[in-house]
Amino acid sequence: MVTKREFRRGKLAASAVCSVLALAGVAPASAQVQPQTTQIVSLLPGESTTITLRENASTGYRWQLNPARSTNLAIVHVVDRGYQAGQSGLIGAAGSHGWEIEAVSAGSASIMFTFARPWEHEPPAETYVVQVTVAPRP
Repeated sequence: MVTKREFRRGKLAASAVCSVLALAGVAPASAQVQPQTTQIVSLLPGESTTITLRENASTGYRWQLNPARSTNLAIVHVVDRGYQAGQSGLIGAAGSHGWEIEAVSAGSASIMFTFARPWEHEPPAETYVVQVTVAPRP
């Protein structure tokens, strides 16, 4: 059985650790900056490219197009090619998720993909941004 004195000592130690972490600038995971990768793509109208991002369906995390954080999507057509299991054949092994981006008209667009669990209301674990420049046909 834990005495009141031992309980207070443990409570004090936990409080001290939290204070040290706060002073050191350690923030909870949801408040930390999320990793972001940016890819730059140049296309002509009618051309397309495929973006493939590593994904593991067994973790619940999924890559999704985030239209609210993307800009000028009217100049491109983004097609979700879905999840492809890895070639190892192992249960729980990582696979990939692909999107085809087709240039429709001249201009520039920013396409953001987020890596999160769809049922959680947390910031994404990662973001992947594709900066697309569509040059006019010569």
